[in-house]
Amino acid sequence: MAYPNNRLSHKKELYYILCIVAVVIILLFSFFAPGGYLDLRKARQDNVEKKKRIEDLERENLERRKTIKDLRTSKDALEREARKKGYGREDEIVQQLPQEPDK
Repeated sequence: MAYPNNRLSHKKELYYILCIVAVVIILLFSFFAPGGYLDLRKARQDNVEKKKRIEDLERENLERRKTIKDLRTSKDALEREARKKGYGREDEIVQQLPQEPDK
């Protein structure tokens, strides 16, 4: 039984197989290697979390600046803040009840 003449030689088949293996290795390396796709995805997620944290801190900072401005300008705000901390006026009795434990 004779093989047809248009069949690829063994050298060409081996060359194609090595090329495919090389491409697969390069793809796997770019996916799993340090600095690869997985690290990039993790870095993007960290970036999103840090941006959210920055936004939360900026919002808190803005609220605190507003509170400071109110305390500097308003006597009522100053008295309200003092009462939150347990202070009272002279000759005034302040009773503090213990907080109920969380269930």
